[in-house]
Amino acid sequence: MDSMLVERLRPGDHVCWTYATDAERRRLAAAYVRCGLRDHHRVVHLAAGPGRDEALADLAAAGIDVAPALRRGDLQVLAATGAYLDDSGAFDAERTHHQWTEAVRSARRDGYAGLRTLGDLTWAAGGVPGADRVGWFERQLNRVFADGYGMAVCTYDRRICSRTLLSDVARAHPCTVTADPAGREPLLRMIRSAAGLRLSGEADLSNRDSLATLLGHLLEDTGTRPVVTIDLADLRFADASTCELIVHTGRDAGGRLRTIGARPQVQRLLTLVGGALVPGLL
Repeated sequence: MDSMLVERLRPGDHVCWTYATDAERRRLAAAYVRCGLRDHHRVVHLAAGPGRDEALADLAAAGIDVAPALRRGDLQVLAATGAYLDDSGAFDAERTHHQWTEAVRSARRDGYAGLRTLGDLTWAAGGVPGADRVGWFERQLNRVFADGYGMAVCTYDRRICSRTLLSDVARAHPCTVTADPAGREPLLRMIRSAAGLRLSGEADLSNRDSLATLLGHLLEDTGTRPVVTIDLADLRFADASTCELIVHTGRDAGGRLRTIGARPQVQRLLTLVGGALVPGLL
């Protein structure tokens, strides 16, 4: 696992990272936690399996001084099953979403530069009651992180999780890593701006669900704002499915959605899929 992508992650990112070996999972955890402590983030590590002590031992073996970080509250390490599941062993998606929202607020109040979470959701493959809501939960997290303060890497074990589960959760994230990322930036970044939303990177069918969820919430949250602007200046690529999503969302919003800064190739595709028919969109 190349740690270069981990180094390039920043607040606002929401990444699905699948792994195939325990060694890969441990290396990712160590690199992610180390970067968070360096950047004065509050780091929350929801570790695979029931073993909090094992996760702490792995971090210590990687050279991370965990004791003072735990004492200061800079680092929190919990077993993922205990953090995500309620006392009955079920997953309550709405309750967990609220907990993550509160975690962001708490880190802000305590003066951290950001909230950095690493959560293993492989338990969703084990027939847990409510596990069918994991995809919904992952899509809603995009709204939490779009403010550019919190960030998350959500991990899934490819040896255990079904293709159906992995496909669902991958589409819920702006970026999915399934193999050595070779130092790339996250595929798509989605950050709220004063005018609406700023997109950067590449948008395609692989992350369409995450963008659709955020656009829907954005229009709801802005209430009576006359126009919601999507800044596409840093979007290197958008496929037809993304452009259709933007056009149809703009049409459904009655002209309250518009784009600015689109590169020529993106602008052409928006027009081809019908953007010119939406007043004010282009």
